[in-house]
Amino acid sequence: MSKVDGSGPSRLSEMQALVDDLADALHRSVAVDNPRFELLCASAQTGPIDQIRVTAIIDRAPPEPPLPWMLSLGVATSTEPVRLPRNEDYGMLPRVCFPIRREGALLGYLWLFDEPPVTEPEMSDAGSTVSALAPLLASDDTEIRRRADELARLLTAATTRQTASAAVREALDSGHLPPRGDLRVHVAEVRRRRRGKPANQDNRDLELELARRRLARPFLARYTDDRLVTVSMNTTAGEIREVESTLTRAVHAAGYEVVGAGTAAADTADELEESTHRAQFAAELSSPNTGSTRFQQWEDLGSWRLLYGRPLRQDTVRNLSADADRLLRNGSVEHWKTVVAYLDAGRRVDATCEALSIHRATLYYRLNRIRELLGDQALDDGWRATALHVALKLHQHLADRQA
Repeated sequence: MSKVDGSGPSRLSEMQALVDDLADALHRSVAVDNPRFELLCASAQTGPIDQIRVTAIIDRAPPEPPLPWMLSLGVATSTEPVRLPRNEDYGMLPRVCFPIRREGALLGYLWLFDEPPVTEPEMSDAGSTVSALAPLLASDDTEIRRRADELARLLTAATTRQTASAAVREALDSGHLPPRGDLRVHVAEVRRRRRGKPANQDNRDLELELARRRLARPFLARYTDDRLVTVSMNTTAGEIREVESTLTRAVHAAGYEVVGAGTAAADTADELEESTHRAQFAAELSSPNTGSTRFQQWEDLGSWRLLYGRPLRQDTVRNLSADADRLLRNGSVEHWKTVVAYLDAGRRVDATCEALSIHRATLYYRLNRIRELLGDQALDDGWRATALHVALKLHQHLADRQA
């Protein structure tokens, strides 16, 4: 059996007894997960089993590979049992998932293998067990909600300059931040994988998911307006990566996906407010369309920091460079992409041709046409070329994010 987050032994014993009684009545294996799909308790094995269940029992970890598929079937949003068909890609047997809820809040899941198919009387028996499990899990949920409120309160105070130092000291004293390390802010822009939510769901599922986690190096967290902000203290690059991995797993477990992620260091607590803005800026410049969930570091942005403080949108492109505006209105896609490649390559012809996979004659033809549109000095005058380069790089970034 697994220790329930924040639960006493007696409550776990009650849950295990309910699970064992249902397994005996149905002659089927029964398992109960928390909302992040980590195993809380399971009956003795009866009947078929697959590797996903074996791994869950051994590792006490959520089933990462099939998790997006499971969530796409609505297990995290449904108020009724959900039948999951056999999935050969993950070696999964068919299952029935019973969401465990109280007053609309998701508290966990009860699972039955659906082979042979679960009958209606068996569904009814499982539903009765779900009803009995709900108050046991809800008592733990009340404490989780208090903890989520505390983490969000401290995060808000820590990222407000006037209250930052006091908030960090309080977080250290209360164990909500580790005693040693360098301060860092992570910002993740997230969105739900599936539209629509049960009417009673309170839009705090991600915030509560983070509050459930018990970490060797804890962090402050707040989720509002599709933006997850955390403050952590880390001593090594590996610990920073572990925070990022934890955040990504929590986002997925709560039914969301990361669409932009950035991070910035803070030398002192008083810098956390500014570091939050920097991390948000880095998140806007991250590349979610590549499939990567890596957090873009402010420290690695290089010349992109020239745009810090400006809105990353198309009117900024026009305001930065009249040449860019003219080229985008009167030229073609290949024209502005050629300018970007040419200036990225330091005006070196061979490197530009290689980047664009074109012949030298084609490049010269395009450059001549570009000079006709912009004037002879647009690509050669230092200030004009710099402004044009930055503006078109921003345009390229915006185009990539819309793809």
